Amino acid sequence: MAWTECFQKFFVKEMDDFTSRPRWLPGINVFDWYDEGYEIIEELRAHFPDVHVKPEFAQYVFSVNERRESAGLSPISLPNEPKPGHISISDVLHPKGLE
Repeated sequence: MAWTECFQKFFVKEMDDFTSRPRWLPGINVFDWYDEGYEIIEELRAHFPDVHVKPEFAQYVFSVNERRESAGLSPISLPNEPKPGHISISDVLHPKGLE
């Protein structure tokens, strides 16, 4: 409960672009909050081994592109903002060969 209360007290908003991290109020180390979330996940998995416990809180700490790069995927850019090494969001939403 304390972990969730911290989120509700300090979290401001998710960002609308691919490179900005979500906003939090000052007074919290979001990386410690993130690490604590994984500690909670591990405890839940230990107590409920037959249940698939999936963490879904990285989006509140890292940008879209940071999460993609962590997963071994290319970062994303908007169609009118081509950047070396990035793929267009259009290619992500409408991959060629899957139409």
